[in-house]
Amino acid sequence: MPASKRRRFAVAGATLTLALTAAMSGYTVERGDTLSGIAAQHGVTTADLASANGITNPDRIYVGQHLTIPGSGSTSPTATTYVVESGDTLASIARRLGTTVEAIAAANGITNPNLVYVGTQLTISDAPITPSTAPGSGGSGTHTVTAGETLSGIAARYGTTAAQLASANGLGDPNKIRSGQVLEVPGSRGFVCPVPGGDFFNDWGFPRSGGRYHVGTDLFAPRGTPVLAPVSGYVHQIVGTIGGIQFRLEGNDGHRYIGTHMDSFGKGGEVRAGEVIGYVGDSGNARGSRPHLHFEIILDRATNTNPYPYLQEACR
Repeated sequence: MPASKRRRFAVAGATLTLALTAAMSGYTVERGDTLSGIAAQHGVTTADLASANGITNPDRIYVGQHLTIPGSGSTSPTATTYVVESGDTLASIARRLGTTVEAIAAANGITNPNLVYVGTQLTISDAPITPSTAPGSGGSGTHTVTAGETLSGIAARYGTTAAQLASANGLGDPNKIRSGQVLEVPGSRGFVCPVPGGDFFNDWGFPRSGGRYHVGTDLFAPRGTPVLAPVSGYVHQIVGTIGGIQFRLEGNDGHRYIGTHMDSFGKGGEVRAGEVIGYVGDSGNARGSRPHLHFEIILDRATNTNPYPYLQEACR
């Protein structure tokens, strides 16, 4: 690479940003945490922790925020972040960074490698994230019947059969199900679309104010649309100035799920996949925007990953 190109990558604030970071782990902020306390817990300085996460005010962190812990672990792969500029394609980025289109697409949940957006921050890793289990694995879920649904349609959605669904729920007549009825879904993939019928696209890595980047997927739906538990687990109900009315779901599958900007809460505590845990809104710093649920998946409760591929499978 020419020296001029290397200097261009090193310039802070350039349109094209290449940031090589040391091996890192993550931490999700809990109620009562402070940045200095988290730093001490992980053996790093408050300044380094703030710098690694683009935090300009170390006194302002919020419950559910995912923090990168710099310098932890000596054998983990390094990661590169690249901000897409005009004229870029995944192929050109891959050639420039010595990787493949397939690797970039997999690391960023990109299902259409021909479509990338200017300003998007892409993760370029020399090893893929390998969670112990996939989100939603390890058990059956439930489904709440909505008007117009049929047993065969519900079965197809969850990869099972109408006969198995009828048997699991003691249905003598598979043609008689009612709106609001909760069905056990045996052997399902266990991951339920959190906002059925919602509009969404792959907005992972999109730029946000203050030099931040989007670390989830926004699902848009009318205010008051039910938000369903994507997996079974335990729901913590949280209210904050940024995320507004939000949930943190500690899944029985070992992963963490976060939803923010809701209008109101639904069920808390122990929940089954498919139960209503909230309602779509615009609370927190989304006030006045189009109602939506900001949704995150934190693999192994440590690594924030792109929810889009999982939502694409469960919601489409």
